[in-house]
Amino acid sequence: MPHTRHRHLTPLLQKTLRYSPITGVFGHRQVGKTTLVAQLAGQYSTFDQALALDYANRDPEGFLKGHEMGKTPFVIDECQLAPPLFPALKERIRTHPKPGQFLLTGSVRFSSRKAIKESLTGRMIAWDLLPMDLSELHEHDMPDSLVKIAKAKTIGLDLKSPKYFSHKAYSEYLQKGGLPGVFSVCDLAIREQKFETQLNTMLERDLKLIVQTTLPYATLRLLLATLAKMQGLPLDLTNLSRQSRISVPTTKKLLISLESMFLIRTLKTRGTETKPIVFLEDQGEASFLSEGQSHELHDLLRFCFANFRVQFIYKTELKAEFFQYRNRGGAHVPLAIQINADKNRYHLGVIPILGTTPTPHDLGSAYSFLKKFSFSKILFVTLNEVDRVLSDAMRVIFIGKLV
Repeated sequence: MPHTRHRHLTPLLQKTLRYSPITGVFGHRQVGKTTLVAQLAGQYSTFDQALALDYANRDPEGFLKGHEMGKTPFVIDECQLAPPLFPALKERIRTHPKPGQFLLTGSVRFSSRKAIKESLTGRMIAWDLLPMDLSELHEHDMPDSLVKIAKAKTIGLDLKSPKYFSHKAYSEYLQKGGLPGVFSVCDLAIREQKFETQLNTMLERDLKLIVQTTLPYATLRLLLATLAKMQGLPLDLTNLSRQSRISVPTTKKLLISLESMFLIRTLKTRGTETKPIVFLEDQGEASFLSEGQSHELHDLLRFCFANFRVQFIYKTELKAEFFQYRNRGGAHVPLAIQINADKNRYHLGVIPILGTTPTPHDLGSAYSFLKKFSFSKILFVTLNEVDRVLSDAMRVIFIGKLV
């Protein structure tokens, strides 16, 4: 399977370039940003090259002027490495506000770097590029089954499982993830070395762009590995600090930084329990870090998170928010999505189950969720090829029909 794929974000980028002088594409290292923007570039420069980086830091106005007569957009890759460039960019688009001039990529959120944030706030439309889901890996259109279910009057929509889904594809996705250049590597030793090299770059170099730390790579890696093993569980900072051997205040700062680097995503918890939860951005990376210490329900949950996001995040009009629902009484919906559509606010809860029948606890959690949220439905998601409507708002469904 070749590395290059059509990305679901491409049409949105093309549209944005027609309206905004500066467009940004941000995401995890090796998520495919460079390959994506290269297909749209008029000119290209990367700050992974020392000469280009030195020029932009030393003479940012001259760097931009040297490219002003070329084709647009001018792609600047890994732009966060040259903070002096951004005041020059701000002045450039103030005097020349033509759309489609610059297409920036970065592996760090601009909101984490004050100088960059102050220069480009309100002047750039930015997009997150997510790791590939199964549909992108197999070069199919973006699925929309979850959005349809959330908005439908009845939960019993007729859905088909795509040909590309299989139990083998499911297992391989969890092991290899959705980062181009990694998922296609069949040799386990080489794939693991790619993951390790990538983590080393991010934790040894990129992290220091955001937060000052003298913690060694091994300690930072242990923190990330601990997070990989506790995906979807309430985030207990004291316990996390103890396991990673990092103080609680430093752990808090590092969590913010890891999210700024697209290594983790933090989700809010709604209900009477409010501790947030964490997922890793790429589940192949999570499997590598957790060294196989997972179980079937946990794997199904993290697969759902990784593959369901695409259906909502690239549709900004839905204003989607992912969260978890948890009550002190024991009600627990591990993953939920809120969307805005048709002047309503819809809520879709996802409860992974073993087998084909929800447990009494699962059903109790579902009833609690349905009572709490208006326009709500519950999907009991399973690896078994079953599809059964339990009520107007509850359905047991095969995971293959949702991706």
